[in-house]
Order: sequence, then C-alpha cells, then structure tokens
Amino acid sequence: MSDWNQFKRDPQHSGVRRDLESPDRVTTSWTVELAGMAGSPVLDTDTVFVGSERGNLYAFDRETGRRRWVFEATDSIDATPVVTYGGVYAATDDGTVHALDPGTGDPIWRTELPAALESALAFADGRLYVAHDAGLSAVDGETGALAWTHDTDSVAAAPAIDPDRRRVYVGTDDGQVCCLEDAGGEAEEAWTAPTDGVVAAPPTIADGRVYTVDDDGTLLALDTETGQTWFSYEIRATFTSSATVLPEEGTTFVGADDGYLHVTDTRFGRRKVRGWLFSKKGIELDGDVLASPVVAGDTVCVADATGSVYGVSATDYDLLWYVDVEDQVARTPALAPNRLYVPADDRLLCLEWSTDESR
Repeated sequence: MSDWNQFKRDPQHSGVRRDLESPDRVTTSWTVELAGMAGSPVLDTDTVFVGSERGNLYAFDRETGRRRWVFEATDSIDATPVVTYGGVYAATDDGTVHALDPGTGDPIWRTELPAALESALAFADGRLYVAHDAGLSAVDGETGALAWTHDTDSVAAAPAIDPDRRRVYVGTDDGQVCCLEDAGGEAEEAWTAPTDGVVAAPPTIADGRVYTVDDDGTLLALDTETGQTWFSYEIRATFTSSATVLPEEGTTFVGADDGYLHVTDTRFGRRKVRGWLFSKKGIELDGDVLASPVVAGDTVCVADATGSVYGVSATDYDLLWYVDVEDQVARTPALAPNRLYVPADDRLLCLEWSTDESR
C-alpha cells in the first residue's frame, strides 16, 4: 500500500511527505483525459485511482498512465476514494458506497447511506467514515455493514480521524466543529466548538490540534481533547482549501479565494511572510487557491484556478518553480516519490522530477 491512500494522504489529512525528495526541474510525464471533471486521486503501490463527476472511477498505471480498468456508476463519483489492501472504496453523490477489487475493478459489495453524499471518504482501523446529508456514518471496510450513524446537521467536509484516540472530527453547515468518539457500535459526542461560518474544507489534525477553516474567512486551531481555541486567524475573503501544517516548522499553509496561499505560525496564528515594512498575508499566486497544498520534502506544492502549479519553499517561502497545466486545478493532488498527480479539469496529469542522485 502507498503512503497516499486517501484525501491528503492519511486520516489526519496531513498532506505532508517530508521524507520525499524536494521537487526540482518539474516536467509533465503523461496526461490522460477523463469523462467529466476529475476528483482528487489516491495511490497504491503501482496504480493511481481517480473518480469523475460523470460517474467513472478510473485505475491508471502510475508510471505510464495506461488505463487498467474503469468502473461505471450511475451517479457522480468524483469524491476522493480510499484504497487499501482489501479494496478500493468510492461513493456516489446519491449516497451509495462501492467496494471494488483494486486489481480488476470488480464489485465486492455496495452499501446505501442514509442520505446523499457530502464529502470524500476517510479510512482508519478497518472502517470508512462517510459524511452525508443526515450526518456521519461508520462503515465496516470488509463487509460494508453500517456500524453506526450519528445524526447531526449536514456535515460540510470530509471527517478527519485520530486513530490513536478513535476520535472523529467533522465540520457542519451550521457552523460547528464536532468531535465524536467511535465507541464501536455507536458514536459519542465529546465536544463541539463554534466557527464563524460554514466549515469550508476538511479539518486537519496535527500536533494535538485540529485546524479548520470557514467561508467567513476564519482559520481556527482547536485543542483535540477539549475543543479549546488555541488561536484564530481572520482574512477578508473565504478560505477554500484545508490547512496543511508543518509542526516542526511551526507553520500553517491554507488557500483562499483572494489568490493567496496564506502562511501563519502555529503558536499565535500570526503572519510569517515578511515584507519590506510589514508582514504579508502569504504568497500571492495568479488565481484563487481551490485545492489544498501538499508538501514534498521542503517544498509546498500548490495550484490555482488558472492552471498554475507552483513549488514554494516550506521554510523561506520563495517561489522555486512553476508549471502551467492549462486548466483549473480545483481538487487536491497526490504525492509519490518524484511524482505529483494533478487533477486539472477533465484531465489527470503526472508531473515528475529527477532526484539529485540521478542528475
């Protein structure tokens, strides 16, 4: 299994692989066209999986882009899937979860959710966690049986999971972050915390905090145990990506519809990018940042709505490189050694770079 098997790599939504070589001299290796807008891809050892809004889930060879199989659903299947040793799990907008054989695409089981799908899937300890219009459900990954459903206001984004504590963190349409404890056969509410608006992107868990953003322009860092606010950072725009956090650098990166990748510290939420006289809110890009930033080595990979993909230093915030993929990047890419898989409109691209040793 790969190190990027669900949205932003793992159940905590870290989006970070500091173990990888930092990208340099980035070029396009291959491009494939899809039927409809592409979702966020996920990876196993040799395959990249990606869904589309027209109901197709694709499996492509990671090295060549050759199509291995395609599964055709009856509704949009562009929510980020999950891949494990046991199967590929994908859900359609109408609330059906499909388990497929990763090698062939053959169906294993299917389960109907209580309501229409709301977000990407999350996976931890053999369970899928799926947000829908009626709340949140836990589904057994082996059988497809519903373990429990927690009724709440519509969940606004994919849940983040802390497997060690068996805790699930979700944001809702009514402006709440909710922490649930997975007690096996039911979910118990541990705490709730208010936000300033509708939660706009999936939460991120890092270093004992859960980071969440809303459409009113507020980034919150909350204590994972209590829900206490560590800091808030406000902008005059709407946050449009989830936060990507580097605890060892004390830095948070998050995109917004003002064309900036915002950069804050993790202690007080203060701006970290310095200008001539005053601190700057972040790195200015060519367009709105709709996809969440991801980190390879010491480089932040971030894309914008104009089709530009950038490499930014994770430590001094300099622009290192730039690639034009020509179409809007609205979904989060996936990282692998020397490769970045980028969904751009109705295409999936593989960007690659050489290691220092090979150069």
